[in-house]
Amino acid sequence: MKKKRLLVLGTAIGGGAYCVYKKIQKITDTFSKVVIFNNEDIKYELDQEIEDAAVVFGSLNIDLTDIDIEDGTTIKVLALFSNMTIKVPKEWKIVAEGNNKASNIEIDAFKEDDEESKDITINIEYNIHFSNINISNE
Repeated sequence: MKKKRLLVLGTAIGGGAYCVYKKIQKITDTFSKVVIFNNEDIKYELDQEIEDAAVVFGSLNIDLTDIDIEDGTTIKVLALFSNMTIKVPKEWKIVAEGNNKASNIEIDAFKEDDEESKDITINIEYNIHFSNINISNE
């Protein structure tokens, strides 16, 4: 009887570990930049291309203030049980859309500026679960 319980428990743990492994593998296949159980800062400069980013049980700070982008550029972000900060120039208009489950997305930029006068629009597609995303120009 005891061996049967241990076998069932071992199978459950193994199955759960396999599901987590497959989820992490899917995230690493989908996103160019992945941060897991860590804190990281990414600062883009001039001609670098923006990468889609994911953070799981960690913190990710993305600085886009020194990069040149085309109007209408899209960045995809995923945050699971994490915190993400995206810093953008004052001259950019932000369009943020996506899925939000028990999370917070806050856009602190552009409160005083006229949105119509912005030349460049950046689209942020987010998928956040139990996380926080802050987009600001400060």
